[in-house]
Amino acid sequence: MAQEVDRVSALADDVSYLQQDMAKIGMLVDRLDITIDKLAEVSTSLSQLLAVHETKISAQDAIVKNVSDLVEKRREEMEQNIKLLHARISSGEKEMEDKLDDRAESILEELKEMRAESAKQHEALNNRITVLEKWMWVVVGALAVLNFLGGNIDLGAFLS
Repeated sequence: MAQEVDRVSALADDVSYLQQDMAKIGMLVDRLDITIDKLAEVSTSLSQLLAVHETKISAQDAIVKNVSDLVEKRREEMEQNIKLLHARISSGEKEMEDKLDDRAESILEELKEMRAESAKQHEALNNRITVLEKWMWVVVGALAVLNFLGGNIDLGAFLS
């Protein structure tokens, strides 16, 4: 019996330890339940946060796509404007060249006309000078004859 009392006492001690262990395990299980609940809340919050960030990333992707499309559109417009400007410059240059050629031709034609008119005037002046020179030599010759005659002839006899 003494043995049985020791056993019962040992069993009582074991049961008491087991009860204490069970109380501790119960507290641990309660804490684990609280931790699981908090982890579930954190997981829900993270899911919401990821959803918000995914929405923001999608919006940013759409904005980047729109900006890229707009930049490409502006680049194409710029290329078209440059081509149009180049065409205008080229056509303006061609028109200017044609006008300069026409103007140069008209100036050359006017110079030819002026040269012809000048040649006519020179010819007319040359003819007048030639006529004046002939008259001058006729007058000089007549004066020389009159001088010769006046020196050799007695004017008193000639006038009487």
